[in-house]
Amino acid sequence: MNTIKVIGLGPGDFGYITLECWELMQEAKNLYLRTAKHPTVPMLQQRGITFATYDSFYEEAEDFAHLYEKIAKDIVDKALSGMDIVYAVPGSPMVAEKTVVLLRELVAGLQDKIQ
Repeated sequence: MNTIKVIGLGPGDFGYITLECWELMQEAKNLYLRTAKHPTVPMLQQRGITFATYDSFYEEAEDFAHLYEKIAKDIVDKALSGMDIVYAVPGSPMVAEKTVVLLRELVAGLQDKIQ
């Protein structure tokens, strides 16, 4: 499996994006945002950052539990297929971000199978 790096877009203002996150986004070949509905996104676009989002998944999901499971699984599947992924979430990835919890569980489950 290739790498999955999870970063946060901060609380809203572009100035709150850390330098490390900014550099990861600039270098990412495969940058995925959980959603483009975040105040920093127009500034990313203005600065030439290219990304894909999971906004279309919201339209198809039965509920948030299924939505977050589907996003986490898609990210892991992409990494398993050979892609290095940078996954950006609103706010902090460590605060109330269910997709990050699910990603950790999926990756831990894969690592248990390998050992």
